[in-house]
Amino acid sequence: MSVAAGIVEIVEREAKAKGAGRVTRVTVDIGALAGVDAGAVEFCYGAAAGGTLAEGSVLIVNRIAGLARCGECGEEFVPRDPLVVCPRCQAFGARILSGEELAVREMEVE
Repeated sequence: MSVAAGIVEIVEREAKAKGAGRVTRVTVDIGALAGVDAGAVEFCYGAAAGGTLAEGSVLIVNRIAGLARCGECGEEFVPRDPLVVCPRCQAFGARILSGEELAVREMEVE
């Protein structure tokens, strides 16, 4: 619920700054490695938006897959655990390329 409430807070602040009367659509990016349950955000969004400029708006969630690159062998792979161990050479500490996103991408207002 706190993530959904944070999204609504950001959206409402930006909508007010633009002089909008209502938010109709919000698009967010949520990465697989962000530690956020995208389904829970979708579920809670309507309740969090109640009584705000975002009430009744549609939430679109772009789920971003996790991707990492090994610094030793260059292998790109989907990380399976927080240690980010390369499946090819077993090296630790691969660089995360995507999947940590948690951002409001865009919104439509009236």
